[in-house]
Amino acid sequence: MEIKFEIGTLNNVVGKGITRKFIRLQQEAPITDDELASSVEHECTLSRADIKAVFEALRYHIFHSLSSGRRFHIPKLGYFSLAASLADPEQQKITGRDIFLRGIHFQPENALMNDLRRNICFTQASYITQSVAYLPDELWGKVSDYLSTHHYLTCRIMRTEFGLSERKARQWLARFVQQGMLKKEGTPHLPLYFLAE
Repeated sequence: MEIKFEIGTLNNVVGKGITRKFIRLQQEAPITDDELASSVEHECTLSRADIKAVFEALRYHIFHSLSSGRRFHIPKLGYFSLAASLADPEQQKITGRDIFLRGIHFQPENALMNDLRRNICFTQASYITQSVAYLPDELWGKVSDYLSTHHYLTCRIMRTEFGLSERKARQWLARFVQQGMLKKEGTPHLPLYFLAE
């Protein structure tokens, strides 16, 4: 099945005077609430076991709608649609082979977004997923300063005190142990790290 697209251009990309092409998909009208209800009604009934069949039916209809260039609407939730990009934005002649599927967008209905806005709040997390970048000597200075007033280190302490992700904290601890700067004790589930003597 074919999906139609248009080529657009962005002028002065990132203020550098560069012109870049982008893809705009021509999407057909989304499946309506009645079409969805009618389709699912013909494929399953609503018993406990059949709820799984409803999920399969939804996936089936989402797949086929998106494959034919239509958006897919789930009543009271929102719309799914395809997103595509150019493999090489600088290419002059563009055909369908130069486009790749980037992902599936979801656009929630306003009522859903409004309900979410009214019922959620944001607080700062104790941990981060991205790490502060350190040079080895810089981080070791902070670690040794910490251990001058504290008995031991843990991965959790590395994360909270020095702004590291869990993966980076474990990597740094393993590195300091390997270099003989720290010694590892404790249990496999709660390793403790001490200054090496």
